[in-house]
This record gives sequence, structure tokens and C-alpha cells, in this order.
Amino acid sequence: MREFDYFRASSLKEALEILDEFQGNIKVLAAGTDLVVRLKNNMVKEGNILDISRVKELKGIFTDGNILHILPLTTHSEIIEYPDSKKVAQVLYDACRTVGSPQIRNRGTLGGNVANASPAGDTIPALFVQEAKLKLQSKDGERVISVEDFFTGPGKTVMKPNELLTDISFPKMEEDEIGFFKKLGQRNALAISMVSVAAKLKKSGVNRFDKALVAFGAVAPTVVRGTRVENALTDTEVDSPEKIRYIAQLAWREVSPISDVRASLQYRQDMSINLLYEGLLELYKNGWNRR
Repeated sequence: MREFDYFRASSLKEALEILDEFQGNIKVLAAGTDLVVRLKNNMVKEGNILDISRVKELKGIFTDGNILHILPLTTHSEIIEYPDSKKVAQVLYDACRTVGSPQIRNRGTLGGNVANASPAGDTIPALFVQEAKLKLQSKDGERVISVEDFFTGPGKTVMKPNELLTDISFPKMEEDEIGFFKKLGQRNALAISMVSVAAKLKKSGVNRFDKALVAFGAVAPTVVRGTRVENALTDTEVDSPEKIRYIAQLAWREVSPISDVRASLQYRQDMSINLLYEGLLELYKNGWNRR
């Protein structure tokens, strides 16, 4: 591991000032579950490290009316253990439960998973369908953008060199909303997603939906929305396994995966269809009610 200069911020104000001073030549350290590995493998070009792990203003979960706010240093375990998490953020709750091992869930943060911008990041498809907004803050001010507008490619985002992710928020799920998150890895635990899918549906009647949101992970340079699938789910009565299979097969037109050491293009396309079919079928067999 090469040498670098290390800074530890004790407040958000201090963190933003340090970022502003070294912008373009500083890497942010939250929990370090990814960054420490990259440092050991000499994969970080920046000469400075900013540790924000002790910035209390960036940790916690709170509500503001119908909006749930999760601050970026909140761990996956803390999201799972939040009393209303399964009720108001069910898709994200399901995604957090699949992240790594208990040790990784106890240490890794939601903000780190988002800012890392991996197409295989487990929480990102969930945040797509939960319609999350991200607050980006700098010494000069702040802006709020949709999670869909945040990512530009693998490991790349619209975040400026002097900006920090300071809040992740989305509407609480209502009683008539259901959803799921599913992923496929090479083994049952500690696996990076080869394919993942998240969905949230708003019921309007028996086997019918007013709104459908579907997102796929690890099948394109960024997480992608499944707009054809969404339209099919809202255009018809979803009243049989056969109809669910037909809708799920539209997924192959939504994804543009590559072949790599973990899975081939064809396999990822097939698994996108299968995971979506399994998730929808489980909800259908449960009367389109939450599990």
C-alpha cells in the first residue's frame, strides 16, 4: 500500500472544508469495506483520505411527514433493525438483508453503497423503486437530485469533487404498496450480485396496479429501470402465472449486460427474467399482499 495523507473530520462543516481544499485529490472513507481493499491493491489514485466515520450529523434515520430520511453513515444493520423499516421501506429492507455477511452489514453504510456507484450495488435498485432523492452538499451550498440521475457509469456519478452525499430520502410505502428485492450470486453468502431486481407495485383493485416500478442491477453500466415491464404491469389484469411469465419475459429487452468472469451475457438476461418472474409469482400466490 502506498503512502497517503489522512484527515479525520469531526463535523460536517469540517468535512466539507477539507473536501473543498483537496477537491479532485481526496477520497472519502466512510466504513472502508470497499475502500480499504482498493487501497491495499493500490487501486486509489488520490493522495489524500478523508475519514467521515465520526461525523454524527451524517448518521441516523428520521421521518418528516411522509418522507423517510436515511443519513449516509447509517449501516445496513441499522436499517434492518429500524422499527418501521419493513413496513415503510420494505424493498430497501429486503435489499439490506442480502448485503455481504453480518460483519459487513454491521459496518457497511448505505451512503457508501450508493457513492461507490457499482452497477451490482445491492441497495441501488431498491432505492430506484423507492423513488429516492439524494442531497449533495458542498461548502458553497446543496442540491437534491433523483437517484436515477446520480449515476453515469460504473463507479461514476454526477457528484462534484467538493460535494458529499448528506441525505437519502424517499416516500414511505403505503398500505396498498407491495414489493420485493431479489438477487443472484455465485454462492449463498458474501456474493456480489450477478443479477438483481427490485420492484414496487401500487394496487388499484383485484390483480390490477395503478403504478409499477422495476429496476435491474448488474445488467448494464448502471442500474436500469424496466419501463416495458412497468407498462405491462399497469396495462392489464395480472391474474395468472402465465401472464406473469409473459410480462417477465419483457425483461430481456430492458437489460444490456456484458459477459465477465462471473456470468455470461445470456445467463444474465435469462436470470433477469427468472428473478422477476419469481418475485412477482410469490406476490401473486400471496394474493398480492406483503409476505
